[in-house]
Amino acid sequence: MTEVPSFASLTEVQFADPRAIVARALREFLPAERIDVADYAAAERYLNNRGGGFVGKWSHDEAPYLIGPMQSLTSRMHLTTAIVGPGRSGKTTVGQNWMLQSVGNDPADMLVYGATEGMIEAYVKAEVEPMIDLHAVLAQALGKKPKDRSMAFKNFRSMWVQFLVATYNNLINKSAGRIIITELDACDSKDGDPFKLADLRRQTFGYESMVLAESHPDQADGLAPEKWTSGIMRLYADSDRRIWYWPCPYCNGFSSPNPTGARVMTLDWPDDAPLDEIRDAARMTCPCCGVLIEDKWRRAMNRDGVWVGLGQTISVEGDVTGELIPTDTAGFWITGMMSPFVIGGIGGLARAMAEARRAVERGDEDAEQNLKDVTVKRWGLPFDPPSAAAQLDSTVLADRAESDLMLGIVPHGTRFLTESVDVQAGRFERLTRAWGAEGESWIIDYQIIVADPATSARDWDEMIDEALSRQYPLADDPTRGMRVMALGYDSGGEPGVTLQAYEAWRRAKRRNVARKYGVIGGREAWSLLPLKGTGRLDAPSITISYPDSQRKDRMAGARGEIPLGVFNSNRLKDDLHASLLSIDPGSPIIHFPAALRASAPPHPFFEQIVAENRGRDGKWAKKTASSRNEVLDMLTMTTVMARIMGLNRIEWDRPPAWAARWDTNSMVKPIVVNPVKSPGAPLVAEVPARAPRPSTAGRSRWAT
Repeated sequence: MTEVPSFASLTEVQFADPRAIVARALREFLPAERIDVADYAAAERYLNNRGGGFVGKWSHDEAPYLIGPMQSLTSRMHLTTAIVGPGRSGKTTVGQNWMLQSVGNDPADMLVYGATEGMIEAYVKAEVEPMIDLHAVLAQALGKKPKDRSMAFKNFRSMWVQFLVATYNNLINKSAGRIIITELDACDSKDGDPFKLADLRRQTFGYESMVLAESHPDQADGLAPEKWTSGIMRLYADSDRRIWYWPCPYCNGFSSPNPTGARVMTLDWPDDAPLDEIRDAARMTCPCCGVLIEDKWRRAMNRDGVWVGLGQTISVEGDVTGELIPTDTAGFWITGMMSPFVIGGIGGLARAMAEARRAVERGDEDAEQNLKDVTVKRWGLPFDPPSAAAQLDSTVLADRAESDLMLGIVPHGTRFLTESVDVQAGRFERLTRAWGAEGESWIIDYQIIVADPATSARDWDEMIDEALSRQYPLADDPTRGMRVMALGYDSGGEPGVTLQAYEAWRRAKRRNVARKYGVIGGREAWSLLPLKGTGRLDAPSITISYPDSQRKDRMAGARGEIPLGVFNSNRLKDDLHASLLSIDPGSPIIHFPAALRASAPPHPFFEQIVAENRGRDGKWAKKTASSRNEVLDMLTMTTVMARIMGLNRIEWDRPPAWAARWDTNSMVKPIVVNPVKSPGAPLVAEVPARAPRPSTAGRSRWAT
């Protein structure tokens, strides 16, 4: 007989609270809390790099530069996220974290494209399936049927992910709101641009869609944006172009490891040392204080880094101002120097680059392809193929000289002047160049000046004052003259020259002769600037650094006082060579006055222009050890000063006042005749009775 429970025992039974049951049921109908990919990865992602590498919970401290790309994936302001970067930089994990966040928090079907069947198979087996096994949110949501968990298709509870080769048929026959293209530049494009084809497959989803494209910059032909016509760099060119800035551990000045930055932190190593010594000696160079920075500081530098894109500027102190330009594509460019995962750190990068360049110089088989692989896949930079430039002939250049152009006279079409000074033992050599619309230019003065640059401060001061106060008469009105807008001078030479060059700038600053015009294109523009060329092929075209400060305390508020214009001499000479080959009016053609010719060949002025050849390694070098190349160097430096003044950015229909037509040009004034100069008074040119001729080394100081 079944025993009937007593009333007392019934009162001890615990019943569920119906209100709690209803509340819990209702919560199931609520949408998941929105959380971006970066925050979700920090909360839920685990890494298990079997065989070596990081094991444990995801930490943004490892690669803080990945936060920006992950955050942009859930942005409703963008349709595309483009990530440029080398191997072993973490860019592939951005897509993995997006997949994890989608399944666990914000479901939507996803397509993942790779370049080849083998690449997709390796990616799924080595990256995706271990990630599923490691995360319960993925493993529990994955379907149990074999068709739900095949290598090419993963069917989760409320979304699916399909892994495909980026062929034409796969790209046009599939649709999803979320698409990943891994290693875009390696994908086959013979039947159409893979990104454009994929972009069509998400159009119906509008701003609820997102395409993530990441790749090495294999298809770009160099660092110039006009060469970014395909692949990942084309997407980056159309984006808000964000680059990474980080602080120096010694001066706290912010600069970028990206060669397109306003202030560029470069990698320095001894060129001629053994490869292992290069690996051990490699250091980063801060453009703000000139200090050499060891690899151990990169983690802390990354932790304090920040993305800065078009429309924004960042001060040396790290203050970001301005708003990103509105664009459908968020673009991020990672370089090898940023990556904490690169084998051997910055020493490994330096060793690999030095070894590849030496192989090219030796003419080894496949050396150029290996140099490209190192540049693109390890450094994360577009590769500019080295090739020998077409040969220029000095007589041909001399025959192009124009008899209606006069030395010392500003020709019609000129908008502004730049001048350069080359420093040699016992003399200064100077060249003045007039610039017109679209980069057309004229050589209007060339002087050799007896001086003692290594020891005489007076010679430096007179040279600078005379150059920046001189007025060149206008071709149509000799009573009006144009002054030089910017003077750049060589800061190297025999012992003592560099010190004199820096001290001369400091004195000119006190006399208000060296003036800062402002910031043009993110770079400081000065009326007077010491210059230094670098032969590194990977160096930025032009950057302004402050090498005279060696302060190493992290809280130092002062910066270096003296700006130094550092330029990539190889790249600038490439551009100059192209201008010298140009003969079409209105193009960047260079005009030469007939007075620069000798009475008969050879023509020394023009011989100096062709004194160097471009080697197969992409470097310019003298044809012979005894060749004189001062004119070539001065032409290069006048180009540097023009670009610092924003030559390539000027809207010629709406130019700044200093680049306006003569009637409104701020650098054009009535010529003041002041033949008697008191000590310390500014030097002012007189109206010449005739066009000045180029002096020779034997002429007296300031002879015209």
